[in-house]
Amino acid sequence: MEVTLAMALATSEAQAATPVAKPAEGASAPGARAGAPAAEMTPGTPEKPVPPQQRNWVPVIALGAASVVGLGVGIGTTVASNAASGDVDVQGRAILDAGGQCKQPPSAFVDNCSKLYDAGSRQETFGNAARVAYVASGVLVVAAVTYALWPRAEARIAVPVRVLPDVGVHSARIVLLGVW
Repeated sequence: MEVTLAMALATSEAQAATPVAKPAEGASAPGARAGAPAAEMTPGTPEKPVPPQQRNWVPVIALGAASVVGLGVGIGTTVASNAASGDVDVQGRAILDAGGQCKQPPSAFVDNCSKLYDAGSRQETFGNAARVAYVASGVLVVAAVTYALWPRAEARIAVPVRVLPDVGVHSARIVLLGVW
């Protein structure tokens, strides 16, 4: 028993292909029908094109909305960071004008230096949160645009794989037909 695989051309390719002469009846040499279009080998079922799927816009809208939220958070934390920066400037200027310092503060400046450190920590925290929010917003925009512009898969022809017997005078084989 011999097993042979035959490749079938899609409709547009089969129409463009040059027809190959069918071998004489009873020709059974191995490969005698090789190169013959699949349509000549067996009667085929008509090919049914698969309709293209419509793009789902929900992910684009969701990613865009999340990006806008991230941008809003970034703007809000930037404003908060700038306000904390103003507090740092005011408190630092007040300590310096009073003749104090915060490296090893005297007891009169301990509370003011603690407030200065707290304001500096708030400024840094809000600044870092703003940077993270801006980066996340940018990544979400890139993801939304990439999804929207990514090419969809082309419509494929739905053809099942068929297993057919091919019996000749001196041989018998099985032929697999389909589109790969």
